[in-house]
Amino acid sequence: MILGILGSFLPLAVLAGIVVAVVMAVRRRSGQPDPQAPEGGGQSVRRFFQFLLLAGLLFAAAAGVAGLLGRLFDPDPVLVGDDTGLALQLAFTLIALPLWALLAWWTVRRAGADPRELRSLGWAAYLTLVGLVSLVVAMVGWHQTLTMLLGVDAYRSGSLATAVVWTLVWAGHHWWGRRGTPRSHLHPLALLGSLVGLATAAAGLGALVAASLDLLTGLAGESIVGSSVDGLLRPAVTFVVGALVWGVYWVLDVARGPRTTGWLVLVLLAGVGGGLLTAIVALSVLGYDVLVWLLGDPSATTARDHFAAAPDLAGAVVVGLLVWWYHQEVLGAGRAAARTEVRRVYEYVMAAIGLLAASAGLVMVIVTLVEAIAAGSDLVVGGSALNALLAALVLLAVGLPVWWWHWRLAQRARVADPAGELASPTRRTYLLVLFGVSGVAAVIALITLVYLILEDALAGGIDTETMRSIRFALGILATTSLLSAYHWTVFRADRAELERRAPAAEAARAAELAARTDGAPAWAAPAGSRHTPAAADAHGRRTILLVGSLSPAELSDLADRTGADVQLWLPRAAPPERPSLEELAEAVAAVPESDLLLLVDATGLRAVPVDHYTSG
Repeated sequence: MILGILGSFLPLAVLAGIVVAVVMAVRRRSGQPDPQAPEGGGQSVRRFFQFLLLAGLLFAAAAGVAGLLGRLFDPDPVLVGDDTGLALQLAFTLIALPLWALLAWWTVRRAGADPRELRSLGWAAYLTLVGLVSLVVAMVGWHQTLTMLLGVDAYRSGSLATAVVWTLVWAGHHWWGRRGTPRSHLHPLALLGSLVGLATAAAGLGALVAASLDLLTGLAGESIVGSSVDGLLRPAVTFVVGALVWGVYWVLDVARGPRTTGWLVLVLLAGVGGGLLTAIVALSVLGYDVLVWLLGDPSATTARDHFAAAPDLAGAVVVGLLVWWYHQEVLGAGRAAARTEVRRVYEYVMAAIGLLAASAGLVMVIVTLVEAIAAGSDLVVGGSALNALLAALVLLAVGLPVWWWHWRLAQRARVADPAGELASPTRRTYLLVLFGVSGVAAVIALITLVYLILEDALAGGIDTETMRSIRFALGILATTSLLSAYHWTVFRADRAELERRAPAAEAARAAELAARTDGAPAWAAPAGSRHTPAAADAHGRRTILLVGSLSPAELSDLADRTGADVQLWLPRAAPPERPSLEELAEAVAAVPESDLLLLVDATGLRAVPVDHYTSG
């Protein structure tokens, strides 16, 4: 058996030897590579197989070592003659571990000779994959170990071994990745680690709140006096493990770094949007349960059975609101500030979430009306219709205020600053996406509606059962048609306003350009003339040309901080390290009297005072 397992690793060992031998031969033949020389496509292919093999060997070696260490921690190990688990663990340890060590040593030597190795996308992908996998496995291992030490679960030696081995893998690559790898290449792993930690901590905190309410209310079948605390310890451990991971990645890293596109996606979608959506869904279900118990037709006969899920829903509401509040504070969207594109994204995301809930409520109202009409009686015709109506009212009561509040803020901004708001890509995207999604849903609902009607008509006639079968299609058609028409009307009004303002805006830009060139167009500058710093200062704005890499949000932020017109040119070769917004703003502030060229290259950040054009 063990010979067969070892034999299965022979192709892997041969492949590793071939990769190492070929690359070392090429290196000896070509000598030391020039770090500034362009790379061929073969380097990317070589890195792909090199780092893929490095990751595969690492995972196999870690699994083998963890298995053997778990047997060592077992106070009463049991060995059998055909122990395939032991054979596999020995194979992984004896074959994969030495091969990984050899390939890792060669990778370090290669990186020392050619710094481009640590700046490659293959190396960044390897660090991200290994870091994320080792993090998740180590979190699972520590969760099982802590619950075991607290007496919640039975002793399992493999849990502690898994936690120790994979934590060492994570810590080793965390240290290795910071030895020469550009910070921007480590950013995806930091974002994913923050998301994993946030999701785990939120799930643990929600379960902890639910378990506490279970004990306080007696819905779990026992009171808090004299009851077991196992139900509290398990979610508490989940929360602690997730909070530690979130603290390492978010608090100590991502929160202190630049606000990149990935940062905004994490905060806006996972933090603000995910938190609020979780709270709205849980609050809607909780409110629905309360109304059904008071006014509707509950299926359970006792309050304990009917509200069995209430603690979990309450925990989700608390945690969802907490996550939403924290991230919107980090974003600065809850405070009065300059209306940036980030603030617009926040408001339109919140408006979309509220509109989604309200639309579902409106669909349910129409469904209930059609069902009541089909039944040939009053609106409150039975348990199912009444319960559906209560669900619709809850969704409307929760979704409409959220949508109205944030949409009102966006419309007020449109009135206060029409030029800035109407030119915003966020607003146009919001309107077009809602119009497009609503239009597609309306077409699908219309086709479904016609199909159901024709099917009954061809089968013998249309009756009340036809109305019942088309109630959801009719509700979706009516709701999406209303939403599509409303947002298309708003979009057309915005476009008409932009067209009306276009001539005035063009004239203002021409006047500003003429003023900056002393009354002459830029292409008709007289010989011997030049644009001077004094001319730029007289009109209050100057031009900054940045040769580097910034996201649109960072570019807008830099313009707001410096009060200048910032233009961005992207270099063909990516700079080794991108400066932060604070460093860029300090460089601009150090040269306050002229237009400026900010150049980011291998030597770092350079600020060069320039003029628009020189003497001709």
